Amino acid sequence: MPMKRYGALLRETWWLWIVFVVGGTVMSMISLVFLVTFPICIFTFFWFAFIRYDEEGNFRGS
Repeated sequence: MPMKRYGALLRETWWLWIVFVVGGTVMSMISLVFLVTFPICIFTFFWFAFIRYDEEGNFRGS
């Protein structure tokens, strides 16, 4: 199941995504241009999960 790679990334980096969401929300209150943070974070999450983890959620290490 391909969802395992996303769960593995979320398990290891959940705190970072909270920082991005909170930071993007705060900055968006200052200027609406920071709303672009959210699509960038979504794309980054899926890209890192695809690159760093296999289908079983195992780290691909170098």
